[in-house]
Amino acid sequence: MQRLTDMLRRLVEKAMAADVRFAPFIGIGCPGEIRSDGTIACGTQNLPGDWEADGFHLPERVRSALPVIAGTETVIVLHNDAVVQGLSELPYMRDVQRRGILTIGTDLGNARFTWAQDE
Repeated sequence: MQRLTDMLRRLVEKAMAADVRFAPFIGIGCPGEIRSDGTIACGTQNLPGDWEADGFHLPERVRSALPVIAGTETVIVLHNDAVVQGLSELPYMRDVQRRGILTIGTDLGNARFTWAQDE
């Protein structure tokens, strides 16, 4: 966690020093079942540490390590990595009603998407 937050903080500080405008928003894809409150229920057994521990809140840990950007605290959104990958392909998959995603990383993951076709 320390290496991750140090890297993000350095990137934010470097961008601010270069007067680069950017939104204070970070999306994180993580293996496992992500609860609606941003904690991880299960599925992180291949990551170092105990990401499923009571009191561990990845979005809050990242947010608290970053400086305020343009007067605004950074918003951190956490979701399952396979779902994030699938949603990232949405602009290229407009002509299909159903599709699936298989991720290979720290483990195998998958997601299935179904949506109504435009009439």
